[in-house]
Amino acid sequence: MGRKKKKFILGIDLGGTKILMGLFDREFGLKKTVKLEMDGNRGEKFFFNRLIDGIEEVLEETGSDLSDLATIGIGCPGIIDIYTGTVKVSSNVSFFKNYPLAEKLKAKLRVPVFIENDANAALFGEQQFGAARGHREVVGVFLGTGIGGALIINGHLYRGVSGGAGEIGQTFLSIPSLADFETTRLKVGALVGRNAIASEAGFLLLRQKCPHLLEEIGYNVKKIRSGALSRAIRAGDTALENLIRSRSRWLGVALANVVNVLNPELVLLGGGMMEAMGPIILPEVRSGIEACALKPLLKVLKVVPSRLKDNAVISGVSKMAYEILKKTKR
Repeated sequence: MGRKKKKFILGIDLGGTKILMGLFDREFGLKKTVKLEMDGNRGEKFFFNRLIDGIEEVLEETGSDLSDLATIGIGCPGIIDIYTGTVKVSSNVSFFKNYPLAEKLKAKLRVPVFIENDANAALFGEQQFGAARGHREVVGVFLGTGIGGALIINGHLYRGVSGGAGEIGQTFLSIPSLADFETTRLKVGALVGRNAIASEAGFLLLRQKCPHLLEEIGYNVKKIRSGALSRAIRAGDTALENLIRSRSRWLGVALANVVNVLNPELVLLGGGMMEAMGPIILPEVRSGIEACALKPLLKVLKVVPSRLKDNAVISGVSKMAYEILKKTKR
């Protein structure tokens, strides 16, 4: 009788510009990660080819194959029906509209697949393994291409009726007019997300206000990513630093509204922008919250950075997928 193969769990983070995959053992030890560039607007065939290529790569590099996978968990931006594995809507992949992602991937790979909102997955990962461990009332905010949010209430993820709870990026910092453009541009995500900051940084480039960023990327606004911003700030681009600081305070003001409504014990900040510029962002978010939240609520509140950083989504969604698998096998 042959030796039984060791089973793994694969976690996948579908970001706006990249896919991160992590292979975990059953004790959630991370064995291998693979990162791929991604463009969600190039169609279904391109998307699945990239996804399958990444899965094959992470398995090959650990001497494994599909038969070693117990389950796959995917963290995806947007509103997700976790019970059917359907992506109702997602800003990062153009064809994700009521899209049965879990079903399609399971049909290709013959492996159980679980889909969750990426911010929910990241906050769950932090609660299980990271900075939110032991906390029961938590607001998570993840600064990436846009702004993702998630809530833990009474120790459990709160998804809302339709799976869309926690979308702080879709809330408003000012009273909107009835014009669609005005409505969109006053949302938190449109003011504070990396895309919004990249747009403002582009104006600074044109005005010759950030020479170090100009030296690195020229006038190619598409190259304005979190790492490039961080390097330019460290090199002395004070106009960029002031931009990041002011937008971070705005985020703090938005979060003060959440604090006043939910009275959490912890606000956790994560995502690519935090990883690149956390020492600048964190104190300014704290400052915005402290300026606008009710004083008695501030006494019990901590504002902390992610501990799992880039691996928060893959850690959380792997644990979720494995727990679902165990329930279905009972």
